[in-house]
Amino acid sequence: MCKIKEVFSKTFEPWHITLDDADVFIGNNKAIPQGGWNIKFVVGEDEKGMYLEYYGIHTRNGHAHVRIYTDGQEERLDVLQEYIAYSPSIPGDRERGTSEFKRYNHRVLTELKQKQLI
Repeated sequence: MCKIKEVFSKTFEPWHITLDDADVFIGNNKAIPQGGWNIKFVVGEDEKGMYLEYYGIHTRNGHAHVRIYTDGQEERLDVLQEYIAYSPSIPGDRERGTSEFKRYNHRVLTELKQKQLI
């Protein structure tokens, strides 16, 4: 039995966001703007089986990037960083933090675009 719909709906239950059975088919690509969330998802398949992968951005709760497989297993994936972390007391740390921030976000953004999640 496919648990994708059940796991997704339980995650977004506080915002009354659910999936229909008709949403879970390989190749589907859909956006759900609801409850302060802007969620984009794709349904695909890999060596573990069919999955739904979503990237969601919430006005207060930040970012979520998760892949849900038919058995209900969830795989947490990288999200875009929102802040640059550095120690002002360490010389050059701001530049290092900025460089890492840009490199990391560029990689994640490229992956999300390739997957059509952004």
